[in-house]
Amino acid sequence: MFQSNSDNDGLPDKITDFIPAIVYVYDADTKKLKYINRKVTDLLGYSFNDVHTWDDNLLSIVHKDDVENVKKELAKFDALQDEESYSYNSRLTHKSGNWMYFRTMGTVLNRDTKGRAASFLFIAQDITGEVETGNQFKRIEELFNDTQELLKFGVWEWSVPDNKITWSNGLYRILGYDPKTEKDKLHITPEFYLQHVVDTDRNKVLYNQKEHLAHHEYDLYYKIFDRNGRLKDVREKAKVFRNDKDELLRVIGSTIDITEQSQLYRDLAAYKAMKQENEEFLDYGTWEVDARSGHYFWSDGMYRLFGYNPETDKSKVVVNEALYQKHMNEEHFARSKSFIDSVIAEQERPEKFVSEYEIKTNDGSIKRIETSGRLFYDNAGQWIKTIGTSRDITRLRQYQSNLEEKIRDLDRSNKELEEFAYVASHDMNEPLRKITTFIERLESKYKSELGADGKLYLSRISASVENMRHLIDTLLEFSRTTRTNQPFVPVDLNAIMKEVQTDLELKIEETSTSFQIDALPVIEAIPSQMKQLFDNLVNNSIKFRKLNTHPIINIRCSRLSRRQKEQHQLDTANNWFKIEFTDNGIGFEPEYKERIFQIFQRLHGKTEYPGSGIGLAICKKIIDQHKGLIYATGEPDNGATFTIILPEHQ
Repeated sequence: MFQSNSDNDGLPDKITDFIPAIVYVYDADTKKLKYINRKVTDLLGYSFNDVHTWDDNLLSIVHKDDVENVKKELAKFDALQDEESYSYNSRLTHKSGNWMYFRTMGTVLNRDTKGRAASFLFIAQDITGEVETGNQFKRIEELFNDTQELLKFGVWEWSVPDNKITWSNGLYRILGYDPKTEKDKLHITPEFYLQHVVDTDRNKVLYNQKEHLAHHEYDLYYKIFDRNGRLKDVREKAKVFRNDKDELLRVIGSTIDITEQSQLYRDLAAYKAMKQENEEFLDYGTWEVDARSGHYFWSDGMYRLFGYNPETDKSKVVVNEALYQKHMNEEHFARSKSFIDSVIAEQERPEKFVSEYEIKTNDGSIKRIETSGRLFYDNAGQWIKTIGTSRDITRLRQYQSNLEEKIRDLDRSNKELEEFAYVASHDMNEPLRKITTFIERLESKYKSELGADGKLYLSRISASVENMRHLIDTLLEFSRTTRTNQPFVPVDLNAIMKEVQTDLELKIEETSTSFQIDALPVIEAIPSQMKQLFDNLVNNSIKFRKLNTHPIINIRCSRLSRRQKEQHQLDTANNWFKIEFTDNGIGFEPEYKERIFQIFQRLHGKTEYPGSGIGLAICKKIIDQHKGLIYATGEPDNGATFTIILPEHQ
């Protein structure tokens, strides 16, 4: 039964109550408390009556997560020898419900007649503050280690007399080592660290140059290789400590991995150099103006545009409104000033602008400048700044002017050629008619006198006249195609195809030509030209048929997808239709796929396949006028496919 009096094993209450810890005696046989001092009340808030409710068993207030461990620790006390002690840590629950850390130290108090431990004396000391302080330091250390890992730095201390270096976890990581597994295996000395420094930078590191550690602090930049051979840029900052005799004692410092920052600086420097090269090569510059301060910023390219040397004149030239006024003519400057005044007065709030003006550079030359800018406003709508670019377009405008003049000359020349072809074609028909008339008279009056040779000659003359007449007709047809000014109207290509089949009805029957035709769209076009286009393509397939083979013409139609339109560089906002004319004729060599659309180009002799060589050229002309595309594919003796792509709307 639990007791608390001065007769209990000779322990006076006053002595045990004076001890700042819970003192208790534990009976080994009954597994119960025999004695406990009043500190159980002072430290944990329990009365002696509360102790009785535990059935005199202190395990009742051990934290539930520590019970099993405490039982294992108590079992170790049975093996203690006299004068030996053992301690363990556990949590005990306060009466209020909170818990506290205790370090419990115990020893054998007395033994029975057989020498076994009969009772144990325990002293449980409150170490909550100590544990919490330790946990706090542990959390601080973890936070410091996390910070080192996040910011890629480490701290170190070099004890100079014994030449030893102590590293934090961060420095191990910088050099590629695992601080958890390798810290105790590595012997850290200045020589070990220097092995990681690149040869060219080794003299910068002051570990091996004590005579250079005269200053109290230093700041170094150099390169290292980590254990995996990765090159890194580091920055080392340190403080030097000496004794009263000026003897070097220790150096403490930090090393930070600045590889990413160094690469960023190098990239920025490379970008700046590239940008300056681009500005110089492309004759442009960038600028910025602060609306509130009136301060202007010019890139080097702007100085060059205005005839200044950025290396020598940048510090001498004040960039402001007066400088622009000096170089711009009055009209352009007044227009620019008026625009700025309207923005300041909030009469206008443009986001972007493009202007073109003329300047007289510092060396007196005249340049044409194009400026593009963007304006920025605050929440109140007031103009705060403008950024932009200016470029020299002097040569561009000269090229443009020359090109426009050449286009005008070319248009005049083309018009004259078209008029000449049209007039010449008409004029050439007159002598042909006379030749035909005289041939007919010769045949009617002198047929019997001509003989066989004479009749042959007349026959050949008549054939040549007919060929010439056909050539003139096709030239007229080509000329009309280039000269037309007919309007574009909705055209049903199905109806056009039916008209063509009707016109070619006899030829289709004679050659037993068959068709397979998809439904065709309605597009904006010139009806007569669409008919001529379809007529020429169908005629072409029938003309170049294979011997002893009935022509088969497949006409397929599909709408282009967005990707297909982009591939052909067509307007993606418009609908486009691809129509393919495929035949089973003689085909052609792929190398001639461009040549067949040129005027007067023939792949076969006139005796084999009669014609003028203008039909496909007319098709190309019609497609060009309708802003479409035409191309052909084929193989010898394996047919050909002529593909046209036309927009739904012009």
